[in-house]
Amino acid sequence: MKRPWVLLLAVVLCAGLVVGCATANRIENAQTTLAKAKAAGADKKAAFEYYAADEYLKKAIAQAELGDTKQADIFTKQSQEYSGKALQMAGGGAK
Repeated sequence: MKRPWVLLLAVVLCAGLVVGCATANRIENAQTTLAKAKAAGADKKAAFEYYAADEYLKKAIAQAELGDTKQADIFTKQSQEYSGKALQMAGGGAK
């Protein structure tokens, strides 16, 4: 009788870990894009986009720490969009 519950618990635990890892990878990618934008001078050349990306990234990290992966992913996506735009405006993006 205990075996189905143990199996169910194991599946739920694995699913939770996979979701958490995906969110962590997205945040890491957003951090990398933001770092590239900064290296290209986006903090001066595209200040609004750069700092918007930075703030969205901070919000994504905070939400991930609280365990709200859905909201963390939304903020990470916003950060990526602003970072990409800032990188392009700073002349570091693909043309």
